[in-house]
Amino acid sequence: DERLNDILLRQFSGLSVTLVGSVFLVSLIQGLVFAVGASMVGLSALFFGISMALAGFIPVLGGLLVWLPLSLYLFAVGEAGNALIILFFGVILAGTLIDNFLRPFIIKKLSKTMNHSSALDHTLITVLSTLAGIIQFGILGLFIGPIIAAMTITIFDIYKIKYIEPKKLI
Repeated sequence: DERLNDILLRQFSGLSVTLVGSVFLVSLIQGLVFAVGASMVGLSALFFGISMALAGFIPVLGGLLVWLPLSLYLFAVGEAGNALIILFFGVILAGTLIDNFLRPFIIKKLSKTMNHSSALDHTLITVLSTLAGIIQFGILGLFIGPIIAAMTITIFDIYKIKYIEPKKLI
């Protein structure tokens, strides 16, 4: 059926862009925000911003790999004030506000822009698909995991259109 092929292509491409795009945008924003914090305490904004952006690709614990050792080091060398600033930027801004509030907002905006399934409205799909991809495929899993999730969601949408919705009309 040509209609189903068209739906399949539009849904899959839209979901893929949303999943991969949201991971990129959130990581970039986390890196930029953390760069400001690093700069405030006299550290290299470029180095720590890029480090945080790269670590941000790893869901849930990624940023922790940057801000925790850095803040522990600053505490150890007697710079408690700077360590607290790094903790604030890492835990509160990058970890909590950006990951838990901005990520769902970005996903919803991208979903509406791409006009596709609302299955992505829950951030858990993005996080789990990225994490599962990394576990299964390594660094390439950052992209493969969300794409597999997009394919799965698209197949369920097509199944619903072809087999469930016609029964409702009867």
